[in-house]
Amino acid sequence: YNVGEEDGEQDTPENVKEDQEYVEEIVGALNEKFKLSDVKRIGVKSRDKARPIVATLSSRENVVTLLRKAKELRETENYCDVYLSPDRTFEEREERKRTVEIFKKLKADNPTKQYVIRRGVIECV
Repeated sequence: YNVGEEDGEQDTPENVKEDQEYVEEIVGALNEKFKLSDVKRIGVKSRDKARPIVATLSSRENVVTLLRKAKELRETENYCDVYLSPDRTFEEREERKRTVEIFKKLKADNPTKQYVIRRGVIECV
């Protein structure tokens, strides 16, 4: 998320190539080298916000490794505003949204306790 895109036509070969190179740079910033099977933007292009990029990696292990290292992007100068998240179905996104709402309410109601979301479940640590 938060990867800007040029104005102009949607999904031209040049734009797709630029997105592929940008994702490879992000992976490189995390000191990893993964083969990307596919890189594409999703959603309708608009002037107001950038569309997310979906990158398909060659294996599940690579996805897990990349997601574990995603928080390291916050410490980089060029990619501190870029966020990585797993690709979820519509139902998974809706469930995650409900869980985060409950999580935020619990944190607000109990400021002395610390909560985390692990594997879709809210836990008090």
